[in-house]
Amino acid sequence: MSRLTALGLSLLTVVTWALVLAVLTGRAELVIVTIPLLIVLLRGTRAIGGGELSVAHAVSAGRVVERERVTVTVTVTGTPALPLVELVDPLPSTTRLVGGRNHALLTLGGDGHPAWTYEIECVRRGPLELGRVHARLWDRAGLRAHEMAVHDPKLVRVYPRTVNVRRLPRPRRTQTSVGNYVAASVGEGLEPGDIRPFAPGDRIRHVNWRASLRWHRLYVTQYQEERNADVVLMLDSLAEFGEPPGTTLDHSIRAAASLAAAYLARKDRVGLIEYGGFFRSVRPGTGRRQYERVLDALHRADVLFTYVTRDIALVPKRVLPAQALVVAITPLLERRFEQAVMDLAARGFDVVILSPSPIALVRRGASATTDLACRFWTLDRRTRFDALRRLGLPVVDWDPAEPLDVALDSLARLRRQRMAR
Repeated sequence: MSRLTALGLSLLTVVTWALVLAVLTGRAELVIVTIPLLIVLLRGTRAIGGGELSVAHAVSAGRVVERERVTVTVTVTGTPALPLVELVDPLPSTTRLVGGRNHALLTLGGDGHPAWTYEIECVRRGPLELGRVHARLWDRAGLRAHEMAVHDPKLVRVYPRTVNVRRLPRPRRTQTSVGNYVAASVGEGLEPGDIRPFAPGDRIRHVNWRASLRWHRLYVTQYQEERNADVVLMLDSLAEFGEPPGTTLDHSIRAAASLAAAYLARKDRVGLIEYGGFFRSVRPGTGRRQYERVLDALHRADVLFTYVTRDIALVPKRVLPAQALVVAITPLLERRFEQAVMDLAARGFDVVILSPSPIALVRRGASATTDLACRFWTLDRRTRFDALRRLGLPVVDWDPAEPLDVALDSLARLRRQRMAR
């Protein structure tokens, strides 16, 4: 799209008024004075042609974590027919400019390829698309400019920030695969159990030589088996509260990513269910590749309002194994998610609930009226917590300003109290 610049419009105004005054006053010298200006204006209003422009984007990293920085380099290629180019690289709202400028004015008169660099900070997780550059091409007189959009898309995946977790909810049931949980049954393992007399079929490496020498007969050491568990993280994306990047969903996603890393480090199989407008799932698995699958699903999680939600009973067993520990992460803003959790508990699943509090996000700098509303909201949440606990569901209210380990420690204490009954 070509248009006159502010200088060209001013010059056109002067020429127009001079011609009008020449007609009204009958003075020919005004026409003579405007002839050079009119020639300049006619030459400047010609369309900018014979020029080609292209840009190339380069980013320092394609995968980053929240609060990490990315360096963007934009290289411009054009023909000498474009002496002056103004470029603007719009930044998404989830980024913050920390170095350089995303606006540049470059000269394309030489044979080189001018470039400029700036640095951005990724403040919120999610797919980040760069490379939609808006260009303005100026003519030599500065009277006309041609505006265009040049695309060289680059995708940067911004993953949620994680924290080290030391206290994890311990699953009640384990699987037959090797892991870090000591089982009550004896077999192959590292944790020594009981000592018994040697029997045919026992391995020589299990012989307890100290006991054998003392009692003058062979004894063997029995070891307790070490198992792993299936853990499914159930994320509530039906609703969120707060301002990005500190919404309840943002805190829930960071907690889910931290729990996934901690459980995978214990050799457990970890899966993910995003229960919301989008129903995404990741089958339980182990290893580094599984952690990347979980992160890929978490960084795309978002709230999409819908009246229709999937029945949790229809989730296939390969996604939700029968003996899995389900860690539900929800601010308890939607009754539909609460009902889905209660359905899982009624079907015999081992369910725990971690609830990032939306009230803590509201009370920061709140007025007296807002504080009174938060008190009523707190009473309502306590009533719902008590109802869930009466059903045997451990639930803990987590203030996102506090470390995640504090909430997980409270959750582990509630589970111990339940098992002791």
